[in-house]
Amino acid sequence: MIRAMLALSAMTLLACNGCNNGGNAPPPGPSGGMPMPPGAETVVHAEDDGRAFDVARGSMVTFKLTAASGTGYSWAPGPQGIDPNILAAQGGPTSEPSGPEPGAPRMDVLHFMANNPGTAMVEMDLRRPFGTAPPGRVVHFTVNVH
Repeated sequence: MIRAMLALSAMTLLACNGCNNGGNAPPPGPSGGMPMPPGAETVVHAEDDGRAFDVARGSMVTFKLTAASGTGYSWAPGPQGIDPNILAAQGGPTSEPSGPEPGAPRMDVLHFMANNPGTAMVEMDLRRPFGTAPPGRVVHFTVNVH
């Protein structure tokens, strides 16, 4: 059952992959600099841990975080959540394969809309959705909406 759901999810993601711009997202506005224009997309990766991003109200903030397939671990907002008045979730998390090989790493993808001016302190945890074990990895970002 789980394999069938994973296969269906992978096929759906591959079918929808043609809808993006080939991964050529514009660079995020540097902290303290000009925010990206409304409607722009800022893509944040785990390697950006500790960075601040300046974005314009109405723009998309997408977290693309690498996880190992088949481990049961996935990325999700930390226990304090993300202020929906500043960054509103746009649908649920999705997953993109990084390659066609079985067991290849995948990207967990979470989309948020920059709703209102303010600062969102974002914690993302790599954890299993069951049990009480601590996260395998924790990353932090600051998103300033102007």
